[in-house]
Amino acid sequence: MKYVDIRDLPPCSFSPECLRLIDDLDVPTAARAPARLSHIEDFQDRRRLRQLRSHVPGCPTCSALLAKTRQIRSQQRLALHHFLIANEKHVPSTTGAIFAAIQREQALVAPDAMQEVGSGYSLMDVWDEQRVTPAPMQTRRFFQRTRVFQNVLTVATIAAVILAAVGLFNRVTNHSSLGQKSEPSPQQPAHSGNELNTGGWDSVVIGLTLLSATGFTVYNFNVTSSQMTVLFEASQGQSMLNMEEVSSDGQSVLYDVSLPDRQRAYQTFSLADRVQTVYSQADDQAGNALWMDQEHVLVQNMPDSISDIDLQNQSILQWKVAAGHLVFYRQPFLYFTGAQQSDANVLYRIDLAQQDARPQPVTIATPETRFWLSPDGATIYYASEASTAQAGIYAVGSDGSHLRLLRAGAGLPIGFAPDNSLMVLQQVGSHLEIIKLGVTPEQKEQVILANAAPNATSLCGPGAVSLVIPVCDEAVTLEPSGQGLLLHAYYANGAQNLVYDDLAAGASRVIMSLAQDASVQLPGWSRISSAKAA
Repeated sequence: MKYVDIRDLPPCSFSPECLRLIDDLDVPTAARAPARLSHIEDFQDRRRLRQLRSHVPGCPTCSALLAKTRQIRSQQRLALHHFLIANEKHVPSTTGAIFAAIQREQALVAPDAMQEVGSGYSLMDVWDEQRVTPAPMQTRRFFQRTRVFQNVLTVATIAAVILAAVGLFNRVTNHSSLGQKSEPSPQQPAHSGNELNTGGWDSVVIGLTLLSATGFTVYNFNVTSSQMTVLFEASQGQSMLNMEEVSSDGQSVLYDVSLPDRQRAYQTFSLADRVQTVYSQADDQAGNALWMDQEHVLVQNMPDSISDIDLQNQSILQWKVAAGHLVFYRQPFLYFTGAQQSDANVLYRIDLAQQDARPQPVTIATPETRFWLSPDGATIYYASEASTAQAGIYAVGSDGSHLRLLRAGAGLPIGFAPDNSLMVLQQVGSHLEIIKLGVTPEQKEQVILANAAPNATSLCGPGAVSLVIPVCDEAVTLEPSGQGLLLHAYYANGAQNLVYDDLAAGASRVIMSLAQDASVQLPGWSRISSAKAA
């Protein structure tokens, strides 16, 4: 595939015209009707369109600009599509009322219509006759009632749109009001039985590798049904797997595999497309990858570039960015750590929508930490034990402003609660405790679960019993709505288990006992149906 960077291309005087007539350029030549243009009916535009069709294939600037515009338009349409699908079930149905109106009008029109059909006329015959001679009185009445019927359909359609808009507005309003309510304590479960209000995020993806075996297996565990399903297994020739993350819609998993020919292949899995290879490069130049959105993947090309892979159009764009590790993407900013040893622990961001954009530092140097972006995209949280600053949890604006110590002492951010407050894992005595910080400084912390991993001695690999329980953030994954938690726990006798915490009910249970040579990766939670995956 050809790498294209719009910023490196020369300007073209035809580019504004290409954007203005993009809708007509997207219509295949053979499929065009001779009637009119989509943008404007003008002879000059017809001539300009023919000129652009000859110009664009040989102009890299216009070709890249049109491809980028189509990409943005596709993202907008996809976002609107998912918004309508997600909220469709919350809108009161108007289908019954519309069909009832149609049936009433058909009952009024039917006698006259049947009389015209019985006399040997068709609707087209009546229309042709009306254009030449005055129409009979019955025909005029028929068309008048037809126009009334069409008007009723128009009014019913407008009413359906208005009701849908009102339903969506109420849906958004209800979400806003729910976000201000306090969460129930562990002694007051927010659900009955095993029914969790997770918004569909009721499964967690688990990558499992046995050192004594050759290959890996990726599972999908449904916390509601306790069903463990194999999504896919290693194929021959793949020597090492690295789980990246789950897509924002919860339906696809991104990972990369190292191949014997010293290549790194980046692959995705979904129930619809199964396993697909989307990109590959030399292993010694390969970095990590993350989802940009459901249709785009960002891949780090060491030492100084990043590739944007369009999964739908199978095209690639590149940015000249020297990054040490890609952290996350929040439109239009990509967040990453520095590529040099001097800034490898500094978080940067760059606006991928701007030409000639420069990386902007967001945090100070903070070794061995994980950064969390708040759901509203305004704040970044991280834990710091650096000798140059007080140990604790820090918060900083996503633009690098207003750095402050949020909470002093030990504690590991693990995600967010339903009200967008930060959830923290900390050691209290011999237990690991889950707490929720206040949304405002005035609100007190709340203990969600007093013993998240009973009898565990480590969440960071096997080790002897000590006063401090080691905790690694890669061994913890919190469900997006903040009601479920999965941990990879180690014990004094050498055993290791996967432990699921139902934070709404305040209960823990072991979902899988692992062999001592097992290696686990937890890329995140999913909306993949275990029943369909089975």
